[in-house]
Amino acid sequence: MNTFLDFIDTYSWAMMLSILLVLGASAFLGRFTWARHAQRDAVLDDELKIVLGATLSLFGLLMGFILSIAISGYNTRIAAEENEAIAIGNAFQRTTLLLSDAHKAHAEKLLHDYLNLRIRFFETANEDIRARIRMESIQTQTHMWTLISNIAKQNPNPVMASALNACNDLYTAQQKTMASWRHQIPGAAWVILILFGMCSNFLIGYNMHSKTGSSSLLLVVPAITSLALFMISEIDIPGKGMIHVTPHNLEAVKVTIGEGGLAPSKVPF
Repeated sequence: MNTFLDFIDTYSWAMMLSILLVLGASAFLGRFTWARHAQRDAVLDDELKIVLGATLSLFGLLMGFILSIAISGYNTRIAAEENEAIAIGNAFQRTTLLLSDAHKAHAEKLLHDYLNLRIRFFETANEDIRARIRMESIQTQTHMWTLISNIAKQNPNPVMASALNACNDLYTAQQKTMASWRHQIPGAAWVILILFGMCSNFLIGYNMHSKTGSSSLLLVVPAITSLALFMISEIDIPGKGMIHVTPHNLEAVKVTIGEGGLAPSKVPF
């Protein structure tokens, strides 16, 4: 199943074309099967229409349910990016405004580096690069925690406790992002979707009785179904594809800091 999901990640367009070919072949197979058994009575035709309607209804409900799962995961990743932006903004306000001038420049530099790393995390589509960026951001957050904790040991007070909480929130927000950075739709659900699509298109082809009609009509439903499944896969892919989470909130924090908001900084970034 993991191999199948990796294939969807990397070759989503190829997946769409493959599904189109499979569903189209199912429809033409149904048409060919009907041609070999053309002598049927009206009762059988009515029964087949009932079966076709029920199958299409179930297939539509299943696709809607799977789409809702994919959108829920996408919304969770958007919320995680927003939480990271809030956590970084709070860290700038609490640490750089509470520390002495001797430590403020170091803290600001670490937070700027951390912010840039988190923006790159959301922007890159390469999983290996993203894994390296995540480790670098964890190391930067650890350096920030070490700096604040050493100062807090020398000056234990509620103010420094607030700065420590802000540093801890950086790691917590990042872990929430990683918890949502996965496929919401399992591979088994994709297999069931494709099997339902094959059965539905076979029945559609089997119920088309016209011998003179254009065979291209048989590709209408497979094409629409393939596009719908392609859209679902694009929404479900974390950090890849045409539909992905962009770090708008993190970039807004960077712009705000660059304009002197949150905590005025003299450190270039």
